[in-house]
Amino acid sequence: MKPMMAGLSLLWILSGACGVAAAQTDTPEERVKAVERYFQEASIRDLMTEIVSEMSQQLPPEKRKAFQDFMLQSIRIDVLEAAAKQSLAKHLTVAEINVLTEFMRQPEGKSALGKMKYYMADLMPVIQQEVVRALKLSKPNP
Repeated sequence: MKPMMAGLSLLWILSGACGVAAAQTDTPEERVKAVERYFQEASIRDLMTEIVSEMSQQLPPEKRKAFQDFMLQSIRIDVLEAAAKQSLAKHLTVAEINVLTEFMRQPEGKSALGKMKYYMADLMPVIQQEVVRALKLSKPNP
């Protein structure tokens, strides 16, 4: 029952955000404003810290901290953030950006997004396996 209530709550929140966003004009200027609101909830620095931490797990434990420090000092977060903002404003409408922002404002939204890497890690090998299988089927048999 709890998952159903959580799902209904999320739908209610997202539908409310859509209604508010639909009233806004979808202009490049409004998209930029919406993206700025989104990045108040979603930090590129936090994302990169997590990515670098995950990458460091491939190294011996005694080298991880030095690697993390080097990478986080060397990666230009401002460049990544500018590119991310530009891409979101280019590809998403104001309504879509607002829905993402509302989603990220919810503890469950942030938690779910943080777990997507595990979902993708589980799914990618299966996708790759199916692509390879499909390609083998496309080859004519001698």
